[in-house]
Amino acid sequence: MRNHLEGRRREIGMKTVARTMFVILVLLAGTQSPSQRVVLNLSAANASPPALISTEQEVRAFFAKYTDLYNKRELEPFLLLFSVKAKQNQRDGLAEMKMIYSDLFNRSQSLQLSIEDMKIEIYQNAVDVKARYSVNQVLKERGEKRGWKGDARWVLVREEGKLEVLTIDYQYSIPPTTAREGTPEPATFLAKEEEVKQFFSNYIDRYNQKDIDGFLSFFSSKAVQNQKDGFAEIRAIYAKFFDESRQLRYQLEGMKSEIYQKAVDVKARFRVDQLLKKSGEEKVWIGTIRWVLEREDGALKIVSLDYQNDKAPSNKGEAKKERKD
Repeated sequence: MRNHLEGRRREIGMKTVARTMFVILVLLAGTQSPSQRVVLNLSAANASPPALISTEQEVRAFFAKYTDLYNKRELEPFLLLFSVKAKQNQRDGLAEMKMIYSDLFNRSQSLQLSIEDMKIEIYQNAVDVKARYSVNQVLKERGEKRGWKGDARWVLVREEGKLEVLTIDYQYSIPPTTAREGTPEPATFLAKEEEVKQFFSNYIDRYNQKDIDGFLSFFSSKAVQNQKDGFAEIRAIYAKFFDESRQLRYQLEGMKSEIYQKAVDVKARFRVDQLLKKSGEEKVWIGTIRWVLEREDGALKIVSLDYQNDKAPSNKGEAKKERKD
């Protein structure tokens, strides 16, 4: 009997210790400082790569449907593949596009669009697609045959759960011709490579000088950044960034320029070394960036800028370690 009572006491004592330890752990978790919780949250956020907007399989299925509807000349279903904010060649809105494709489809007895050498780049908020295209057309009137080909670029975004074309830009290497029209004139391009390089040399200089007005002079008044920020928001973002920086050093690597008749498409890797005014802290921003340039009043201007950070900005020591690794 005595042994039984002693056993019960030991069991009750062990349960009491377990409950006490549990309460202490809960209290410790509750008294964790805000900065500790932020560090844990950031660690969890950086543990997995950012989600991309789509898969390559979905993009290829989208263009299979795009081509099929184009070739069947089904105007309304074809236009449903475009965002209501869509732009063609940086100029035509959806209403103008409807008129253009309606005229093309109505005049055609048959159409055959082919898309080849497709290069797909998928980001967090957009898909960038470049390809070679060719179109063979048989006109209803007199049965004349036409053909044209060239380069095209589409930017897709996700709206209401489905991919839609936000921008399409194309140029002809061979403009539409019939046999009677003869050989077409060679295409003229928007700029020369030397002019594009000089543009970005001046762009980087104004950025590093934190000259907000000089820097913004490289942007069109209709410029859009990351598919959402207009010119006013762009000014506010860079004015704040320049103002909080004691020093900036902007670098571009692996720049690739593709020059078309109506636009210049430029992609690169970027790195920004920032020294903050208040804390003296040094930050490093690294990622990918793309610009589209047009000519306005004779000068090249940025009409769209899209960038993506590899991850949250790191301090100088972390950036050196990553580069060494």
